[in-house]
Amino acid sequence: MRKISIIILFISFSYIGSYAQQQTSIKGAIADTSAKEQLPNTVISLLRAKDSVLYRFTRSDLNGNFELKAIDTGHYVLLITRNRYADYVDQLFFNSATENNLGTIILTLKANLLQDVIVRQKIAAIRIKGDTLEFAADSFKVREGGSVEELLKKLPGLQVDKDGNITAQGEKVQKVLVDGEEFFGDDPTMATQNIQADAIDKVQVFDKKSDQAVFTGIDDGEKTKTINLKLKDDKKKGYFGKLELGGGLNDRWNNNLMLNNFKGKRKLSFYGIMSSTGKTGLNWDERGSYGGSGGTPEYDDDFGGFYFNNGGDEFENSNFYGQGIPKSWSTGINYSNKFNDDKQSLNGSYRFNKISSIGSGNTFTQTILPDTVFYNREAGNTFSSRQRNSLNGTYEWQIDSSTSVKAYAKGYTGRQNSNSSFISEALNAFKSPVNNSLRNTSSEGTNANLNATLLIRKKFKKPGRTLSLNLEQLYSKNNSDGFLFSQNSFFDKGGIIYALDTTDQEKISNTIVNTFSAKVTYTEPVIKNVFAELNYSIRSNNSDAEQLSYDKNAAGKYDNLNDTFSNHYKFNVLSNIVGTAFKYSGKKLTTGMGLNVANANFNQTDILKDTVFERNYINFFPRANINYKFNQTTRISLSYRGQTNQPSISQIQPVADNSNPLIITVGNPFLKQSFEHSFNFNFNNYKVLSQRGIYSYAGFSATSNAIVTNNNTDSSGRTILQYINANGNYNIYSGVGFNKKLQKLDMNSGLNINFNSSSYSSFVNAVQNKTKNASYNVSLYFDKEKEKKYNINYNPNIGYNTSISSINKELTTKYWTMSQSVDATFYLPWKLQINSNFQYDYRQKTSAFDNNNNVFLWNAYIGRKLMKNDKGLIKFQGYDILNQNKGFDRIINTNVIEERNYQTLTRYFLLSFVWNFSKSPAGLVPDGGQ
Repeated sequence: MRKISIIILFISFSYIGSYAQQQTSIKGAIADTSAKEQLPNTVISLLRAKDSVLYRFTRSDLNGNFELKAIDTGHYVLLITRNRYADYVDQLFFNSATENNLGTIILTLKANLLQDVIVRQKIAAIRIKGDTLEFAADSFKVREGGSVEELLKKLPGLQVDKDGNITAQGEKVQKVLVDGEEFFGDDPTMATQNIQADAIDKVQVFDKKSDQAVFTGIDDGEKTKTINLKLKDDKKKGYFGKLELGGGLNDRWNNNLMLNNFKGKRKLSFYGIMSSTGKTGLNWDERGSYGGSGGTPEYDDDFGGFYFNNGGDEFENSNFYGQGIPKSWSTGINYSNKFNDDKQSLNGSYRFNKISSIGSGNTFTQTILPDTVFYNREAGNTFSSRQRNSLNGTYEWQIDSSTSVKAYAKGYTGRQNSNSSFISEALNAFKSPVNNSLRNTSSEGTNANLNATLLIRKKFKKPGRTLSLNLEQLYSKNNSDGFLFSQNSFFDKGGIIYALDTTDQEKISNTIVNTFSAKVTYTEPVIKNVFAELNYSIRSNNSDAEQLSYDKNAAGKYDNLNDTFSNHYKFNVLSNIVGTAFKYSGKKLTTGMGLNVANANFNQTDILKDTVFERNYINFFPRANINYKFNQTTRISLSYRGQTNQPSISQIQPVADNSNPLIITVGNPFLKQSFEHSFNFNFNNYKVLSQRGIYSYAGFSATSNAIVTNNNTDSSGRTILQYINANGNYNIYSGVGFNKKLQKLDMNSGLNINFNSSSYSSFVNAVQNKTKNASYNVSLYFDKEKEKKYNINYNPNIGYNTSISSINKELTTKYWTMSQSVDATFYLPWKLQINSNFQYDYRQKTSAFDNNNNVFLWNAYIGRKLMKNDKGLIKFQGYDILNQNKGFDRIINTNVIEERNYQTLTRYFLLSFVWNFSKSPAGLVPDGGQ
């Protein structure tokens, strides 16, 4: 009996063990569809995922078929290799004894890959293709129906701020393409905010070279940080898009439509937006030129870096970076096609935008002077309305195998009107009144802009020998007519008014900037892998600015010309430039260097004073770059560029601008051009099997003869500001990032650490002031997703900021910022889904700014999927449910530190219907429904 029990027990344990260690098998076939053949004797290896140790292997038979048997359940990596073909890698998971048929697996010849790495979906989250960093979109999960912008926020090395501005490895992204082509011209948000993430196959990040550099292969130093969104194949046939209709109480509504119809090489897209919830579709590329010349550097802790405030484009600034309550109407159509066996292509779009915004806010400013400090409180109300009609188009014609023509043009016409009122009070270091002001402004005007280029290219029989001609025309015109009324009171030490000042003027402004350039470039192969370039160009830049101010006479008419605030000025620059460059292109190493020399003639004419001032400069423009590819997934690059920055007409025109009579800006006709040295470094490494990525970047720029501010503030709190030249300006940034798939947790994770520091010289009351700013930032992200169950991501961020001015080192500004963001979507039975987004922003108080500006923002929705294939969604959503949202900015500007609190969107609720639709020639394609 005992023996029988032992036998039964042994059989039971054997059965349990066999059940716990179920075995499975896989089979499939290997083929090359381009050569239309099966691939025998191909090596198929199965590796254990946890340690990459070889577990099983076999070879395909004469028909390309293979099979691996007796495989334990668990995680594995499938590796398929064959001579002359790219390696194929995929991640597999077996949890049952069911036979797994992988079907036909396609291999691609290495010669067709341009040294690329082909891997599949999740295992191929990141890859390096030449100078391009490529992300497999499906490896970074977003909620169903999420936009491309939500996808970009999850990609390692990319940051998207609250205004939609994208930063890639420390550099601002200036252009977003769709399948290599512009999408509604220069409006990147049309792609990032209106195309769904599930339509994207790959996201490519690279430095887009000029058309000239692409043609010759020799770097001319002109690069644009660019993102290209490659669509999935099933989205290139038929149509797809999104319709959203939403309304709520308190005049809140959000209605938009995006429709894309693709047929072969023809692409047609249409969109329409009507919204009072902040959705505008406006172009963030014109919302200020980060890192440009002119203006003064400012640090914005929401942006996480320093930028130069140039004023930007009036139309785009109408939204004031989220300030105010906007209402917008926008529509557009985009068309692209290729003809005549792809020898001709056309891409163009039309857009109409209208936006109106009302807002109010308060600004508190600390102005640091060598011997004292001023505090200023200002409250204001604003209204603005802008509208614009825009056109752009690109036409390319490959005349024959050696000759091509490319023409590009974009332009717009618009009009705007605005009015505002401000009340301000200035206090001294003892918080006693110095002055107060009441100021009202109004303005209406028109503007127009045109940018046209023509590039003619010719290749000769000898490889590397080319000739090209590039013509470019830039034209802009701005006219405005407005009124300024200001009353200022000034107090003595006892708090008694001792002076009053009133300004009542009509302001007329007419500005035209017209630039034309022509460039001829010739390239010639020197020896193996070495090419030379010779170029000559001529550039004419003409500016005509008329600024007229009229005082009101006794009869109430504005007809007395005020000479102090009126001027008509012409600023013309003619440049002749010759240059040469060399490039070496090896298998792993690519390097180049070049030098352009320019003779620039400045001609300045003051028409009202009948004076002419001329200057001549000899300018040098050196450049160099080196790129080294250690292997297919590791690269490093270094680059240097030197360039001049000419003063703008507004900086150089000798006229006082009293738009704010307490802060008057005076142009400087003796202002010189500045010269900037820029160095950049990038490193990328990615390991496919472990799904681990490392990247680092750094940049340094130093400017000689920098265009800086010279401020003189008197005891009454009035400031006269003028631009002058000074040395000592520099900016340095660096960062390192790490991202890894946590296999045991099935979770994506990442870490980013960055540092930014700048030194800016200025003059304050005749004393040189050096303002040194620094920021340190650490951010993490974790993303966990279970298909059709939930999607959760967590993104904590902490930063430390410092600013010190040499004129008063005791007044050092130091503060911490922190943000915590959690976004979760849960998919429930009965086709219900719930989304909740929590964001907490902490801004440490300082000695000068002791208000509580912390915000806990909670947005959420509950919805139910509808219609066939769950394409529709009806949802009830709440924005700022706790009603805590605050408009806030803290900005450091040389010796001025400023906090702004402004009116912005707060709690509202919308009932919306969302329909994500698509249809291919074969029928409906299932879509998610958010």
